[in-house]
Amino acid sequence: MSTFLKIGTGTLLFFAGSLLLCAAQTPTQEYKLKSGKIVYSIHGGGVLAPDLNLTIVGEGVLRFRDWGKRALVEEEVEESTSGALRNTEKFSTCVKYDEKQEFNVDYDKEVIRERALPKGRGLLNMKEGMRKDGKDMIAGKRCDVWTKKGVRICLYKGIPLLIEKELFGISYEKKALAVEENIDISTEECNIPNFPTQKIALFKTSIKQKKGPEEISKYLSEMLHEIDQKQGIRVKKLKRQYLNRLGAHIFERQKTLLPEMLESMKRARECLQASDDKLEANDCIDEINDFKSKMVKEDENDIDTWDSKAKNRILDEFDENIEALDAKMPCIRAAKNISDLSGCMRK
Repeated sequence: MSTFLKIGTGTLLFFAGSLLLCAAQTPTQEYKLKSGKIVYSIHGGGVLAPDLNLTIVGEGVLRFRDWGKRALVEEEVEESTSGALRNTEKFSTCVKYDEKQEFNVDYDKEVIRERALPKGRGLLNMKEGMRKDGKDMIAGKRCDVWTKKGVRICLYKGIPLLIEKELFGISYEKKALAVEENIDISTEECNIPNFPTQKIALFKTSIKQKKGPEEISKYLSEMLHEIDQKQGIRVKKLKRQYLNRLGAHIFERQKTLLPEMLESMKRARECLQASDDKLEANDCIDEINDFKSKMVKEDENDIDTWDSKAKNRILDEFDENIEALDAKMPCIRAAKNISDLSGCMRK
């Protein structure tokens, strides 16, 4: 029971959403394969704040035909944090390209966002500012390596088999595990869920979607560009700005989640005080177990014994954890970013 309760004062719900596309840019007819299937592994993470570590593990598949004019990108990623704040969560992505249109599946709202593909996002734009840096062997294919500060990609017939980015200790890697060339990609294999379609503007929309692990890759690219443009700004200042921006969606969610956790713990404690047997006691912690199932990959905790000694011990543990989280609330309410919030939870 004590292990279960410790989660209450150290929890992070890392909300996210659609991921980095397998090809890093919009598929184009610049592919030198008529059709194919690429299977990728995804890894990333680093130190987001003192005593707050981020880990990303996942896999993706790119299927395309007609030289890349039609393609389907699917990804499954598990994202976890450890240290002062904890969470494990899985995210799914499905994006279809059909010549000049992009169809992005929103699984939460069960709709498909349709938009026209922006110009200038093909292979040439992807290599902009990069220099050729030899060759590498990825998934049994020899590919051309292109590099610039913090970024390394390896292209095979116009298709990225490796994307690596790193800045301020945060890294992102997408690497091909298997490549199948010129295969029969059927219509069914390039299909998406039968959700309603919603057309959105290319550059302007009020729709808010969950942020995802692709944000790491996106922000890495943005910050690397900003560093090139702002040579006079101190690196420490840029690092703090970058990490807080990367963790902004975590921070906003936690500002709501942590007070809810505290109130749930108080309700459970009151319920446990009035419980006369094990069945009633386990009913009391259902809500806490629900919180836990959203946050970390651990089995639910059950109360096995509910005699006088066990009851007093569990109530004492609740009192200690409630007091500890309650004491952090002024700091949590005053926190302005993920670094502040992580500091609150370390106290």
